[in-house]
Amino acid sequence: MKRRWLAPAVVAAAVLVHAVATGVRCGDEGRDDRVRVLSWNLHNFRADDHDQDAIAAAIAQARADVVVLQEVLEPDALAAVLPGAQVLVSRGGGSGRQHLAIALAPGVELVSGPHEHAALELGGRVRPALSVRVRVRDETLQVIAVHLKATPEGLARRRVQWAALAHTVASVRSPALPHEAMIVIGDFNATGDDALPAADERAALAAVLAPLQLRPLLPTQGCSAYWDGVRRDAWLEPTLLDLAFVAGWSDAAVSLTAHGACARHACAPLRSTDAYPDADLAGTSDHCPILLRVQRATAPAPSTASP
Repeated sequence: MKRRWLAPAVVAAAVLVHAVATGVRCGDEGRDDRVRVLSWNLHNFRADDHDQDAIAAAIAQARADVVVLQEVLEPDALAAVLPGAQVLVSRGGGSGRQHLAIALAPGVELVSGPHEHAALELGGRVRPALSVRVRVRDETLQVIAVHLKATPEGLARRRVQWAALAHTVASVRSPALPHEAMIVIGDFNATGDDALPAADERAALAAVLAPLQLRPLLPTQGCSAYWDGVRRDAWLEPTLLDLAFVAGWSDAAVSLTAHGACARHACAPLRSTDAYPDADLAGTSDHCPILLRVQRATAPAPSTASP
């Protein structure tokens, strides 16, 4: 039976109806957090071979202030999955035309940007970085979207990109605001190689960014994508490719969680075939959306001790 897809506008309306039914006022979604940033590699996104309804629903459910996307082959099609958002797209996309995009929810102010950082393109072969300064309610922050070189064989080029990224961070940070909040997020493709385990690559990357007061966040589930694995059978294996680095908030205030298949399967291997595809991966991406939340500080409970 051919699958019937709802129009993205219908999906968005359904999310709003759910918000009203559960007592969340329109426009106040996520107001328990200071900032919400969603990142998702959409696996060569085009309208004709992606389930736009599923993508729109997943993005809407995250209630993000800022949405960062990678592997966008058809930027014009983003309007359907991000209704009402201000969508900013990189000009460069490397040899695969995999553009980056940053989308701002209604009410999020674009203070400056977007700025495209071609140093990460390595002569045009891979993707640039894309940055904006935004104001989310009472918070001003920098967001830098990245999609680094893929595959274990690409590690040497990723190392060059790390240095370019460090220079980019320093260049966008205002001398007048040395402690401004910052989020660097996206697909870092930290696979390691035959000589360097993936965890060691992540540690080496963190060491490059640490002098810039950026510290790493990993999804709490421990993975962010699924791949065919070495057996290349119907079982997909979890992997960790999507990361975030933050500055300007305490460790306790910031968290990173993976949604979709990564959350539903708790990063365990999963079985997906053409006949029985996994519901969270079919028509969307082999990556999972990752949501960064900056939580508001909670006031201490009043003391009940006798004077």
